[in-house]
Amino acid sequence: MTNLNQANKDLLTTLLTNQGQDELVIITNWEGKVELYNNVLSQLCNSANKDEILNDKVEITKLFSSEGIEFKKLLDSASLEEPWLGKLNFILNFNQIIPFNARVFRLSDDPQLNLKYLFRLEFIDVDEFERDPIAQKDGTITPFEQESTTLTDDNFRNEPYEELKRLKNDFLSSVSHELRTPLASIIGFTETIKNDPEMPSNLRNEFVDIVYNEGKRLASLVNDLLNISDLEKKNVRLNLKDHIVNNIVSAAFNNYKSIADEKSIDFELSLPKIPINAELDAEKIRQLVFNLISNALKFTPSHGKVNVELKSDDSNFEIIVTDTGLGIPKKDLGKIFNKFYRVYRPGMEFRGTGLGLAICKFIVLLHGGEISVESELNSGTKFIARIPIQHGGEKR
Repeated sequence: MTNLNQANKDLLTTLLTNQGQDELVIITNWEGKVELYNNVLSQLCNSANKDEILNDKVEITKLFSSEGIEFKKLLDSASLEEPWLGKLNFILNFNQIIPFNARVFRLSDDPQLNLKYLFRLEFIDVDEFERDPIAQKDGTITPFEQESTTLTDDNFRNEPYEELKRLKNDFLSSVSHELRTPLASIIGFTETIKNDPEMPSNLRNEFVDIVYNEGKRLASLVNDLLNISDLEKKNVRLNLKDHIVNNIVSAAFNNYKSIADEKSIDFELSLPKIPINAELDAEKIRQLVFNLISNALKFTPSHGKVNVELKSDDSNFEIIVTDTGLGIPKKDLGKIFNKFYRVYRPGMEFRGTGLGLAICKFIVLLHGGEISVESELNSGTKFIARIPIQHGGEKR
């Protein structure tokens, strides 16, 4: 049987190579409890049952059901050389069953080694998810059937206690998961490096890069949390000065050119010939443009198009970011500016905190403007931020 170091190398390499793809990867210990997983699971659990998944080391049998074979027999039949092959159903608390083609590997037969089973699961594309008849009898309502809550000062103060408690729990669940996932990767990779002094230098450097990138991801999360906290303060003031908006948009565009080139995305910038001079907080408008461009590039596949446009009339300027990406389902359009809201895309994994568009909305509203979105599923998205040229508010 392959030794621990080699098994961990294979495991961690699997986690690395499947980042951003459609494959769900889960690793359990000898008790069948989840130790590590990639972010596809986050997408599946970005809803009512997320708290259950976030419990420490949830049992795999609470996440999946098997067809035609008991789960214990399934696990007993798996080996590293000959994995168990079959269908597993992801069981959601909100009345849906999501099917996966599964490969289950046994990593080790040594009970002293913590990691035992590796689950590699590929989403089975279906027109409609199967309903859980038990959940239907209980009258369970899916999160997609519930009305969303727009986070504004007026209705936030009027929300009942239970709704406030729900929002608090959603906040804690989202942050906990976003912290736990990179931390699990950091701990797993560093433990492997520590336990294998003879690891080849190229593999060691690869793992060090992963740890570095996961650390940056944690820093980005903390920055987003601090930014949204600052923007929500009732006494927040803008550092209003006259700026050339063309320069801000152009600098943000240039910052993302290399990322667009890596994905072979047709990345275009359209600026007015006459510079637009506006009264604004340059740092916040820069962050607005950064977030909109980053969002467009993230959800646009290779060889797609992203266009950034700046234009104005007598009293307002508009920053328009258009892409040919995945698009947003109609049912989600009214919710995407809510904090921590992320579009549910079965079998697809996109990293993020769900704060980027909420931050955009706060920035635009603070400048006395408005932000809107136009989108169709699989047909791209357009975000339009319309902001007054003269703010007329209190300067810092």
